[in-house]
Amino acid sequence: MAKWWEKEPVRFECQEGCFKCCMKPGVVYFDQDDVHQAAHYVGLNPAEFRKKYNLRRFEGYWEMEVEEGSACTFLTMQGCSIHPAKPKQCRAYPFWKEHLDSKNYWTLVAGFCPGINEGPPVPAREIKQHLRDFKL
Repeated sequence: MAKWWEKEPVRFECQEGCFKCCMKPGVVYFDQDDVHQAAHYVGLNPAEFRKKYNLRRFEGYWEMEVEEGSACTFLTMQGCSIHPAKPKQCRAYPFWKEHLDSKNYWTLVAGFCPGINEGPPVPAREIKQHLRDFKL
């Protein structure tokens, strides 16, 4: 059965200077490839990267906690300092499974994320790819 987002256009475009998704508490998950890419990008080996950024092992992933009242460690005034190597979770936002479970939940997320319902339609195949890439 087709999902609601496969039947109708879904629009999303990050809004310049927003970074709201980088400022909320929670956990940023890195898979092994994410750790290697981010570590290489900042000039560290994976073990040094995990230690420097306090990543903890969790069910096949490495996790970095973003505490209440704090922003992601990688957020700067210009945006994500590891943008070209940011984890799949970040690249997939807002196309996370829980956000797409129902149109009502998507609408709720839109109240937080000003990029939802902006910009050109995102093809369903691109959304499916995000869901495949980030499946926690």
